[in-house]
Amino acid sequence: MNYFDEEVMTNLNNFNMTFEVLTEAEHVSIIRNINENVPFSGNKVAWDKLSASNHFGLTSSDLAISNLAKEVQKFNDNNLIFISDSACDEAYPINLMHIDKALSIFSEIPQHTYIVSKSLTWIACIASEGDLDFARPLLK
Repeated sequence: MNYFDEEVMTNLNNFNMTFEVLTEAEHVSIIRNINENVPFSGNKVAWDKLSASNHFGLTSSDLAISNLAKEVQKFNDNNLIFISDSACDEAYPINLMHIDKALSIFSEIPQHTYIVSKSLTWIACIASEGDLDFARPLLK
């Protein structure tokens, strides 16, 4: 665990949000699943190669964050997994009811944060540049 993980955990706790930290084996499994099923262009998801991909705007927009949260809620996955590509070492399953606040918390971390379900039927991303994106379906 590093400084950014401590910051995330402090913020999650400050908002009384229920969360866990994935085991290393679960973390590796999800990363492997993402790498095997999601097309990348350099270090970014190739959103144009995924079906039903949407760009919601920038993290500086509360409306964009809210719209991304609503899109994720349509899939009714109770536990979302927030996983980093760099700054945070840990991956965090977070309950769907906390999606808006979790998106705001992770949007402050200088990294690409991916939000997925364990089944990887969709993927969302808070890019380090501030973009908010979503795509589905990935796996059936």
